[in-house]
Parts: sequence; C-alpha cells; structure tokens
Amino acid sequence: MLVSIIIPSFSLESYQNLTDAINSLLAQSYAEIEVVVVIHTNKRLYDRIAELYSSQKKVKLIFNEASLGAYAARNVGVKAAQGDILAFLDDDAVADSEWITNLVDTYQKFDALAVGGKILPVWLGGHPDYFPEELYWLIGATHKGFAQDKIAEIRNAFGSNMSFKREVFEQAGLFNENLGFSKLGTSYIQGGEAEFGLRMTSRFGVGVIYNPEAIVHHKIPVSKARLRLVLKRSFYQGYSKVLLEKWVSSPGSISTEKSHLRDLLYKYIPQRIKRIITGPRRGAEIKQLSVLVYSIVAVALGFVWGHIQRAK
Repeated sequence: MLVSIIIPSFSLESYQNLTDAINSLLAQSYAEIEVVVVIHTNKRLYDRIAELYSSQKKVKLIFNEASLGAYAARNVGVKAAQGDILAFLDDDAVADSEWITNLVDTYQKFDALAVGGKILPVWLGGHPDYFPEELYWLIGATHKGFAQDKIAEIRNAFGSNMSFKREVFEQAGLFNENLGFSKLGTSYIQGGEAEFGLRMTSRFGVGVIYNPEAIVHHKIPVSKARLRLVLKRSFYQGYSKVLLEKWVSSPGSISTEKSHLRDLLYKYIPQRIKRIITGPRRGAEIKQLSVLVYSIVAVALGFVWGHIQRAK
C-alpha cells in the first residue's frame, strides 16, 4: 500500500525542523511512501524546500498563498495525496524509522480504518521540573495513562501521529476547518481530531486503533512549556469541548476527557500527594501537582465560558 504523509508548515523559522521531519520520512524502513508538504503564506520557505528536495521524487510540495488553519492545510494535503493510507506529521516532529511499518502492520493485522501511535516529547530546553506527564496532551505528546499504553481502540489519535484509509475521507468528509490551531498560531481553538474521530465512528461504527509501537518524536521548545501558555491552552481545551458538543450530536462526545479527569482526581492526584509525603523529590512533586490543579481549574473555566458564550 502507498502511504502518503502530509506535513503542513508556514514559518521560515520552521525550516530546520521541517527538513528534519522530511528526512525522517525518507529514512523509513517502509519504502512505498510519498511526502506531501503543504506550505502556506511563506514563499521563501517553499522555495528553499523545493530547492533542497528537487531530486526527491517521493516529495510533493504544495504552496498556498492564503493563510490556512491547521486542518485546512491538512485538507489541502488530503486532496493532493495519492496514497491508500493518509498519515499526518507536524513540521516539528521526527518519525521513528519503523513508524510507517508499524502503522501498516496495524492496518493489516486489525483490518483497521484508522491507526495512531505514541508521541514522545523531545524537550529542547530540558524537561521543566514543574511539568507533569498527565498534561503532555497540552504540548502534543502522549500523556500518562493514554490507552493504558497498549494496543486499543480509541476515539481519536493526536494530530502529529494519526492516519486513515482514504475511504474514511471519501465517505466521512474532510477535517472540520473551524477547529484546530489557525490564524498563523494566534487561535487556540482545539478539538479537530476528536470531532473527526467521532464523525468517522458514526459513519463506520469503529474508532482509531492505537499502537504504542508506532512512535513519533515531537520537539518541545522552552516557550511551549511555559506556565502561562500551558494555562491558556488548558482554558481553550475547556472552551473547545463546548464547540465539540455543538458540532457533534453524540452524547458521548467528551467521554474521553471525562475518563481522563476521573483518572486525575481519583488516581494520579492521590498518587502525587502520597509521593509528596513519602517520596524523595517533594519539591518537584509539589510543583507538578500545583500545575496539574491549576490546569484542571483553567479547563473548567474555559468550559463554563464556552457555555456562557453559546447561550448568548
């Protein structure tokens, strides 16, 4: 099967990261691939990438002058891709050399319609001692407890490590462009993966198969882990869940978030309190517990604010 990997990008500052991402795909153990790079607004970035990969037949470049949101850019890639399977990678991520092989094996073994994998953080400035693993989903990495770290059917995978058979887009439609980061990184509305996963499940009756052996490494700059941004993203996570309920009529649209909240309240927070009392790293544990609680409050405030706005 031909696998198309779609990478959106727009900033010239992403040039080195983007080349790292493309090179990781060209080094895959699975040979039948095409790399679809969707560059919007930045002609200089397009020209530099085009020059660098001019001899690479596996790399297809698309330029769009208009600013595209994250899912609008991915939709452009979906329309241009030729693969039987369409996979997605962020421009600041690097795929493990066996990534595509593990994705394809999962499709074949489980007769899957969609497959996602684990995203491991690469902390460019070192791991902040205040950042808890339970909140890794806020920085685009797989959080503690996700799918119990085993092969399982889930509602949705994360944007930098997800894939679908072509027929999913043909029958369920494209990504909802009203959700997902947009406006050159100035909008924090989220939930595109969840909405699409629910739409796919509604159409086909099955979800995404998660395989933790299909690994992508996501670069996390210092700025992305700063507390102010973490709380801002938390707030918009709550706000976005209201939009998700609006776009999806399913009564279980945010069941995944409710399950994670239960794990936090009844499992992970009590474990952290115990480690604060008995463990050797009390200072770091106190910091991480504090951030965890602040994040939960921020999500709740965003959820309430979303319902207030929706009622107007």
